[in-house]
Amino acid sequence: MINRLFIIFTIILVSIVYSFYQKKSLESQLSFKSENILTKLPLAKFKSLDGTEFDPHDLFKDRTNLVVVHFWGTWCAPCEAELPALLTFINGFKSRPDVKFLLVAVNDDSLKVQKHIKKFTLSNSSIIWLFDNNNVHRDVYGTTRVPETYVFSSDKVTLRKFLGPQEWMAPDFMQSFQQFIQISSSKL
Repeated sequence: MINRLFIIFTIILVSIVYSFYQKKSLESQLSFKSENILTKLPLAKFKSLDGTEFDPHDLFKDRTNLVVVHFWGTWCAPCEAELPALLTFINGFKSRPDVKFLLVAVNDDSLKVQKHIKKFTLSNSSIIWLFDNNNVHRDVYGTTRVPETYVFSSDKVTLRKFLGPQEWMAPDFMQSFQQFIQISSSKL
């Protein structure tokens, strides 16, 4: 009988100690996440399709009004499903050279990406295809999974972050982006 009580007491004690440990661990993870909220366009460089280095900050030298950074991958089923609608949405900005869309393939193979984008008719100078095989998306942008999209104004401030796949063809998306452009224009 005493052995049973001792075992029960030990199990209860271990459970309580483990609960405190998990609570402490969770609190530290949550406080880390809250410190990494992206408020401005970070200093980070990507690789272009031809292998040259690309710095998103260079876009603002040409009076770019709005920069959209979209992280995706050919290995990501939701990304593949979303891409045609996203490209159609981007075509709506074809006449706006001051709006740039950086489509960053995350941890992907150059040949796979080039083969994948050949499926689409692309004659849009607003699109810049890039690679991130150095985890810049995770370490600097704080992206937890793809697809994720960030919208930056002319003063490099984060206007919005979209998590997961989006309904790019929904009317409210175009309205939102028109508002982003107005906000960003007022900062020039």
